[in-house]
Amino acid sequence: MFTEEALQVIEQAISEQGILASSEKKDNYARVWSRDSMITGITGILIKNPMIVEGLEKSIKTLASHQAENGQIPSNVYGNKASYGTLVGRTDATIWWIIGACEYIKYTQDRELKQSLKEKIDKAFSCLKTWEFNQRGLLYSPLGGNWADEYVTSGYVLYDNVLRYWALKNAAGVYQDDEWNAQAEQTKHLIEINFQKNNSADVKYHQTAYEKANGKPYLWASLNANGYDERFDLAGNALAVFLGFDLNMKDFTPFLETLNGEFGHWMLPVFYPVIFPEDSDWNLLENNYSYEFKNQPYHFHNGGSWPIYLGWLCLGLKRRGYHEIPEKILNQYELLLNEKGSGFREYYSTDQLIPAGTDQLCFSASGYLLMKA
Repeated sequence: MFTEEALQVIEQAISEQGILASSEKKDNYARVWSRDSMITGITGILIKNPMIVEGLEKSIKTLASHQAENGQIPSNVYGNKASYGTLVGRTDATIWWIIGACEYIKYTQDRELKQSLKEKIDKAFSCLKTWEFNQRGLLYSPLGGNWADEYVTSGYVLYDNVLRYWALKNAAGVYQDDEWNAQAEQTKHLIEINFQKNNSADVKYHQTAYEKANGKPYLWASLNANGYDERFDLAGNALAVFLGFDLNMKDFTPFLETLNGEFGHWMLPVFYPVIFPEDSDWNLLENNYSYEFKNQPYHFHNGGSWPIYLGWLCLGLKRRGYHEIPEKILNQYELLLNEKGSGFREYYSTDQLIPAGTDQLCFSASGYLLMKA
């Protein structure tokens, strides 16, 4: 129903440097962001759109040309200026770049680019290895160190580590590298035994915290030295479902139904439960922003609903043979696009379903296309 509108949003954001986060000249969205451009480009591959795929190629090369000495890929590039994060660096920017580059190489069979990027991908993985800090296999992210840059998760974050698995698996396939493949399988195993209750006898990252953690019908959001953050991270779980992680779907899908019942709609929150001013974690939210405070309850990262990660959830569920919930999510989103007249806004508040954030966002247009894929 809104496919052409979604494609138009993305096509208008394709520049000479690559795919911008949005064609809107607001804050810093009119830049080539690693995360946004790679996700949008991968969506272009999935729907076989040559214009978006070409934009992905430009994005890959632009970001690669600004790779830091330590192998880190910029969070975003604007003209000749690269940003690696403001308040804190972004761990997921480097990982998404590897994923997007490998997806592009697989799709186009571009041997020249494959060869020219090999050293840069090596350096990027070397950088990620140093971010383990303890050489035990899981990536450590600082507070605000990924897409949820104004939220409270930190430490061994589910989302970042699931992405690292995808990057390793992709690169192993493209370059026929047994070592990367072994690292990928080890990363997957570490996530499966450390982010949910299980019967594995393997040593846990934090045995004391693991024993105290409560079993949930999803993978926990993060692990830190002070214990587990047992919140539901929709992005991390959606990608884990999409990538085939060992997750009990007979518990997971009823949990999604429970969220639908609690909120009264299918625009599910990206993090749950919502944090309120009286909660202990509020102090981690209230000063963590660059332009303005966005994380009021039910908004932005704090319980807002992001179409991009609902799109990955729908794609993952369908890949596993679950079609009913994706259809309900798609119908809900189309209803809102029709009623609210939204031009693919960044997110929706989950209390009143108010479209908010930046307009004409490739993230949300891609989310819709993923729901339809």
